[in-house]
Amino acid sequence: MRTLPMQNKPMSCRLCISSIAACCLLTGCPATEQATASQAAALLPASAPTHPPASPPAAASLPLAASIAKYTGPFGLAMAISETELASSLGFVKSDKARHLFQGQPPAPADDFSDYYAITAPISGICKVGASRTITAVSGTGAQIKAAADRIAHALEQQYGKPSLKKDKANTDIYSRRPQFWMVGLKEGSVSYGYLWASGKTERELPDNILNIIVFAQAKAINRGEVGVSYEFANYANCQKEWRKEKGSKS
Repeated sequence: MRTLPMQNKPMSCRLCISSIAACCLLTGCPATEQATASQAAALLPASAPTHPPASPPAAASLPLAASIAKYTGPFGLAMAISETELASSLGFVKSDKARHLFQGQPPAPADDFSDYYAITAPISGICKVGASRTITAVSGTGAQIKAAADRIAHALEQQYGKPSLKKDKANTDIYSRRPQFWMVGLKEGSVSYGYLWASGKTERELPDNILNIIVFAQAKAINRGEVGVSYEFANYANCQKEWRKEKGSKS
């Protein structure tokens, strides 16, 4: 299975982490084997995600194993790869921003992205992977951010069929009437833009144990942002259980 075939050029998620996971992404969006319509909408971040880290270091600066196996899933990775294999064989580095967040260069990177991450649990292994890229010199209308997200979504559509949902929403009418302030709205969370592929709600069955695919846009400033993609695997709910158990044992 090929990994996200993209047209070369920029894009870029503020990888969230107030409590583990990226882009809606995690908190308040429990994984189920089939996302409901309301969960699907929630999965697309309004502005700031609540899990992976806020600006991960460039993947190029992280060590890459000399010889690594390539799986058939996104970026040459796969569901349930252990934390040990991820670090020792695949060259990912454990982040100090979250307990089970790893960053590194995957076996099959895509030209459109510079930063990659994997979210894991001790028993379940990898349950989510993602990638992002920063876009600079963004206009107030967010045209560059939208175009980048659209290009990612178009590439994904070639592989997985049409998305289950496209979210292009302004919660406050001022951003509809004054589109030149769109990036302001994106930064403050009043505007959201992205795409979702949810298992059971797509034209084609999602392969490689993928539960959800999320294309998201984030504003890091009113003239700078990120666009990225995350793949949530079918074992994500198991990871959540492990995280809650860990948290409970420490309280």
